[in-house]
Amino acid sequence: MLKHRTRALRPGTIEIPVSGAQVTPMDTEQLYRWIGAAWEARRKALLLGHNLHSLYLWEVAPAFRALYRRADVVLADGFPVLKLARWSSGRDLSAKRHRLGTLDWLPGLLHRTPVRRVAVVGASPESNAGTVARLRADDPARSVEGWPGAGWDAELEDRVVAELRAYRPDFVIVGLGMPLQEEFLARRWAQLPPAVYAAAGGAIDQYSGTQAMPPRWLGPLGLEWAYRLATQPRRLAHRYLVEPWLLARLLAVKALRGRPATALPD
Repeated sequence: MLKHRTRALRPGTIEIPVSGAQVTPMDTEQLYRWIGAAWEARRKALLLGHNLHSLYLWEVAPAFRALYRRADVVLADGFPVLKLARWSSGRDLSAKRHRLGTLDWLPGLLHRTPVRRVAVVGASPESNAGTVARLRADDPARSVEGWPGAGWDAELEDRVVAELRAYRPDFVIVGLGMPLQEEFLARRWAQLPPAVYAAAGGAIDQYSGTQAMPPRWLGPLGLEWAYRLATQPRRLAHRYLVEPWLLARLLAVKALRGRPATALPD
């Protein structure tokens, strides 16, 4: 087995061999408890997820990698990532419980956590409004506000940051797509108000119903990618058919050189 240095890991965190990326597999109940604890502490916290696309960006984009190293929790969002984590750690990780994407925890956010003020940032005006409406319907006593991400530029970013500071949310769902959402969070982290920030990719479109949502039973089988590819081939063909091979090549080169990901310059 390839020997590589391992950074000091937080409890429950697993390092992916060769890559050096870290994940913290959780089930929904564990995640809700973590969100509740972060809310009670009134601290700024970052919730991300790793799939093959993010692992590829981890390898090629230093700023992206730096943000992931800052994250408080990185869920195993992709089936291959969960398999790698299970192989690396020897832990009993279940695809049904521990492969956790945004659509797995978002429906219970207002029922299972104490957050009172939720901000939804990103997606088209239609998708953003649809997700805000669904969340408001879950618990009308809580506040949910939305900021669409269509036409995202420096001016819109400044306005969103200023209005988030005025709104003072407890939880912020950032769905600008990868890696734009990570670039935004990295660039404006110091100016953003205390809250839990969750990078959500395209989940706002799917949760609102404007984009077809993969059947949830496909997740534990590792086949959600096939559904997404079939429904959005032009947008996702490179991500699902090309990037995995590029990632495999990058990791193979590292393995042959015997260099851990942590030795890569940032």
